Amino acid sequence: MSEWGVALIAAGSAIAGSVVTGWLTRSAGLRQAAAAQQAGEDQAAAARHAGEKQAEAVLKTVQQTLEAQARTQQLEAKREVYVAFLQAAQALAEDRKRDQGSLDEALLAEAQRTYQVLRLEGPDNVTAQAHFLMQAIDDSLNDPSVGAAEMDRHLHHYVTVAQLHLREPWSWMGRSRNSWIAGGTTEPHATGP
Repeated sequence: MSEWGVALIAAGSAIAGSVVTGWLTRSAGLRQAAAAQQAGEDQAAAARHAGEKQAEAVLKTVQQTLEAQARTQQLEAKREVYVAFLQAAQALAEDRKRDQGSLDEALLAEAQRTYQVLRLEGPDNVTAQAHFLMQAIDDSLNDPSVGAAEMDRHLHHYVTVAQLHLREPWSWMGRSRNSWIAGGTTEPHATGP
């Protein structure tokens, strides 16, 4: 064979080898690009999922904070009502102790007004003690034997129940303070059969 023939065969082999290598390299590159694209999509999906979880956690925290603030404001509103009734009832009771005649109409009207507001706020145990106190004051008008000690006893019971309600609302709800503040349920714990 002549040198030209050998050169043509060598050139043809080189071209064929380059074409096969190029084709295989192209196929590998396409597979690698597809794998990289899939990995990128998976990573983007994971990042999106993580972002959604973080957003949910932030929203839950904000919601719990707002609920805790709302409960604190509710307790503060109850405290104001309880104090207003206590002040009015105490002034009325003191007036009854000083004067065994008739009630001061302005004090009676204020005590009745705050009692009605207290009945709206509740709960029943605080309302009941307020009712007993108002009844004792009213009874002191009709029955002189109902003295200051009876009114003081009912006043003390009202204060005790109101303080308990305001100081530890989570205890009568059957949950811990942290659970109550974090929006825990007020349903009692499930017990086994």
